[in-house]
Amino acid sequence: MAHILDHNNLQLDASQYGRAIQVGLNQRRIIESILAHYSTDFVVCRELIQNADDAQATSFHLEIKCDAPSSSSAEMDFQNRTITEFRMINNGNIFSETDWTRVATIADGNTDPQSVGQFGVGFFSAFAYTEEPIVASGYEYMIFVWRDDKLLSIRHKLPVEQQSKSTTIILKMRDKHVLRIESALDNSKGMNEDMSTINLAQLKAYFAKGKGIKE
Repeated sequence: MAHILDHNNLQLDASQYGRAIQVGLNQRRIIESILAHYSTDFVVCRELIQNADDAQATSFHLEIKCDAPSSSSAEMDFQNRTITEFRMINNGNIFSETDWTRVATIADGNTDPQSVGQFGVGFFSAFAYTEEPIVASGYEYMIFVWRDDKLLSIRHKLPVEQQSKSTTIILKMRDKHVLRIESALDNSKGMNEDMSTINLAQLKAYFAKGKGIKE
């Protein structure tokens, strides 16, 4: 039986330094330029679902963490709560050495013409939400960290109890985004128009459009 990764207890950060590698294209302005091409809703989900498909995954799981009390369980308990983190988990092939090298040099992308997506370029979309994305796959994880305008990747072994046969992308939110549970028709009630929101009903509808994708 495959070991199941306890995603709720997966706490990874740059304090557990492995070997730091400077990412090939490492300036903020380059990432900002690439992000300018990603303007559609839920683009991060789209790109990471595509990556999961490239890895021959049969399931894709999205976790949204908010600043709600730990006792919260009903969906409406998360209405207007600030989103603190996204986690996207798939059961596709875990990273090979080539995959780790590719994601460390994220501008290189996937050169396989039979592959649906290009992991390197698509992964840039993660920076729309986070400063330091984390990839955990199999027995290792990689975190991206900034040193001034230089982007570094740090790769390290996962603790034995957190190793698994899945891949998890962790996006700790940089800016404030509020989760909306109510329908789009109710979005204006009691909300600051300038506040960034993510509508759960719309997100569910987006996932429902994807063939073979479960909510």
